[in-house]
Amino acid sequence: MANQIASGIRSWAEGKGVTHFTHWFQPLTGTTAEKHDSFFTIKSDGTPIEQFEGDALIQQEPDASSFPSGGLRATFEARGYTAWDPSSPAFIMEIGNGKTLCIPTIFVSYTGESLDYKAPLLKALEALNKSAVDVCNYFDRNVTRVTATLGWEQEYFVIDEGLYNARPDLVMCGRTVYGHSSAKGQQLEDHYFGSIPERVYAFMRDYENESYKLGIPLRTRHNEVAPAQYECAPIFEEVSVGC
Repeated sequence: MANQIASGIRSWAEGKGVTHFTHWFQPLTGTTAEKHDSFFTIKSDGTPIEQFEGDALIQQEPDASSFPSGGLRATFEARGYTAWDPSSPAFIMEIGNGKTLCIPTIFVSYTGESLDYKAPLLKALEALNKSAVDVCNYFDRNVTRVTATLGWEQEYFVIDEGLYNARPDLVMCGRTVYGHSSAKGQQLEDHYFGSIPERVYAFMRDYENESYKLGIPLRTRHNEVAPAQYECAPIFEEVSVGC
C-alpha cells in the first residue's frame, strides 16, 4: 500500500512542478527541520529515473547529532529516524522558483525516545481518546473513538512601518515597553468588530492567500478591541493538523 500511496503522491507533486521531497518534522529546537532529497536517481545500469517508493515515504534516517536530545545520548552515538505521520496531509512548500514536497513526520531516537514535539502530541491524543472512549461507553456502547479538535485564534497588531521604525522597543522587543498605560475596562470597544481599514484589508487578503497555500483554512477575520489590533481564526480541525 505504501508504494501505491508514494506513487500517487509523486505524480501529484511532479504535476505541480516539484523536484524534491523532505521528511518535515519539529525537533526540540522550537523550529521546523527538513532535509531535501531529489526524486532523481540512477539505476544500477546507469539509467536516470525519477522515483519515490514506499520505503522513502515511511521512514528516513537523518543525522540527529546536532539536535537537542535532553541528554539521551552522547553526540557521537546519535542516530535519529523520521517516520511518516499519515494523519497530517502532505503539502508543497514554495521558495522562490523551487517547490518541495513536505511529508509531515515524527522524529525519534534509535532506541525509540521522542526527539520532537509531534510524537508526544500524538501519544497524548491517543491516551485522551482511550480514556474518553472508556467514559463514553458507560453511556453509549457504540462509541469507538473520540477525536480532539482545535480552533486556535491569532490576534495581532498591524502598525505602519514608519511608526514601527520610530519605536526602538517595537523593533527590538516586538512589543511596546514604554508609553501610555494600556486601556482597561474596554474603553475603546468602538474599534471592536468595526469596519476594516483598506490597507489592513489588503494585508489580510495577502495573509490569507499565503495561509491557504500552506493548507491553513482561515475562515474569520475582524477588528479586535485595542487600536490596530485584529484577529483571524481557521476552521476547527483535528488537533495535530491544527498545530
